[in-house]
Amino acid sequence: MNGRSIARAAAAVTALGFGAVLTLTGTAVAEPSPVDTGLEQLTTAAGADPAAQAGVGALDQFTKLVDVAELHNVAAAFTPFAYAAPTFGCGSVGPITTIIAAASTDGNTINGGVDPVPGTLRFSATPAHSGSPLSSGLVVAWLNVNTGASGLTTLDDRTELGLPTLSKTVASGPGTVIASMWGMIDYPSAHCVMTPTVGMFFVPNLPVQAPPPPAPEVAPAAAGAPQAAPAPSQPIAAQDEIAHQTPAN
Repeated sequence: MNGRSIARAAAAVTALGFGAVLTLTGTAVAEPSPVDTGLEQLTTAAGADPAAQAGVGALDQFTKLVDVAELHNVAAAFTPFAYAAPTFGCGSVGPITTIIAAASTDGNTINGGVDPVPGTLRFSATPAHSGSPLSSGLVVAWLNVNTGASGLTTLDDRTELGLPTLSKTVASGPGTVIASMWGMIDYPSAHCVMTPTVGMFFVPNLPVQAPPPPAPEVAPAAAGAPQAAPAPSQPIAAQDEIAHQTPAN
């Protein structure tokens, strides 16, 4: 091999080296964001269920309409979803009714829900249909955009009488939470189908209130405290009488 051949080979190796570096640099994959991770988990959880796919799809579209990375303190303690969800099958007040969905971080719901603890979020629904529901098939897809935590949760809480409250508390963790809600509600004479609605909520990380301190115990009497007065000594007259009765030596 002559000098020219060696030079050409060296140049080829150098070019291949630079090409490999450029190729590796060009194919580097950025770490997925918490939103991407959460949406992927929700899509997997939805599986082949068309209703769940529509709900998660609505949430995915919602993330494209808002800049979730820049959201801070987007909601107060009680916040409704972005719009009332069109609902079909509740024909007693019209062919299409609505369900107002909301989420809360404190305060009781109209159905008697208890206060959520810090770091949790309670979802609830209020249908326009009158009467007490018999069963709830409402579902919420929620995603914490700060941490990537997510879940598909059925609103299956019940009252003491066994009736659906149309509410559920989820352990979302503190941060900004986006969610969609959809599903079915059965009434004695109606079968309501709720189409997805979307919303955005802020869950504060409030400190847990410490329990009150125990009542102080009654302390024993301290040294030097006033003591009971000693029994009085015998009067002087009685002492003289005793002395007279003592025989002399």
